[in-house]
Amino acid sequence: MLIGLSWLVRFKLLPSLLPFASLFHFVINILRWGEHRGGMFVSIEGTNPGGERIERSWHLLAESGDGPFIPSMAVQALILQSLDGKKPNAGARPATQELEVSDYEAVFKNRTIYTGQRESITNSESIPLYKRILDEAWDALPAPLSAMHNVLGEHKAEGTARVETGKSVIARLLAAWYGFPRAGEQVPLKVSFHQRDGGEIWERDFAGRKFSTFQSEGRGYADKLLLEKFGPVTFWMALVLKQGELHSVTRRWSIFGVPLPLIFAPNSSVYEYGDGEGFHFHVEVKHWLIGLIVRYEGKLASLK
Repeated sequence: MLIGLSWLVRFKLLPSLLPFASLFHFVINILRWGEHRGGMFVSIEGTNPGGERIERSWHLLAESGDGPFIPSMAVQALILQSLDGKKPNAGARPATQELEVSDYEAVFKNRTIYTGQRESITNSESIPLYKRILDEAWDALPAPLSAMHNVLGEHKAEGTARVETGKSVIARLLAAWYGFPRAGEQVPLKVSFHQRDGGEIWERDFAGRKFSTFQSEGRGYADKLLLEKFGPVTFWMALVLKQGELHSVTRRWSIFGVPLPLIFAPNSSVYEYGDGEGFHFHVEVKHWLIGLIVRYEGKLASLK
């Protein structure tokens, strides 16, 4: 809407949008739809001593509408420096040397603002998929998680799961269509991970009931996201490590390649965690119209 109105000003059909500012402010606080998420990145490319093309980047992600506060945080950071006895010099000058990233990060701690660095090289397919996406966060993964996702070639695991399924007719049809597991306690589970075309095929076998998905690294607009394809449906997910749990958070989705509003997507809760030497998982898929579709949780152990 704002872009459309700006063209009216450009063509001199409206003198200014300033009279509408109060209305816009009122509407955006009433219709608080969307994700209220912002971000930025800075990247550089070059060649390392081995002759490989390499890219390094610094990323910032602001959740819960905290992004607009960032420009004014420079003032807060300077005040904190002054309180610590590091007062700015007098006089006008470029401000580029006044603050470092670490000064901002101290202020970010009180907000839902996150930063991190990534590095990628041309032969990235020799690196496990999850390690490529997580980059420096890979080293912070609990050992059972990094061991399970260290897929080069083929990897297999076995375990058990507790499974619940939805009771509605549509939930049952979806479960049958995709081959989701039947309800049960201590259901035997086998999972195979196969590296293919720069991604991974995940084949799950719940006591003979099987379904598979293809996971890959996003490109372009989906850069650094994990794409998981269920037949014609693709989910774009961010891998978020918090308090020792690796969460897969849906950012976008599409059917037959056509992007759809996130409000219509299934609501999923997917995360993994380590318990000692064990790998544990939790997967819950539901929809606000259908209710629960499937929920399964349990543990896996890698096969030697």
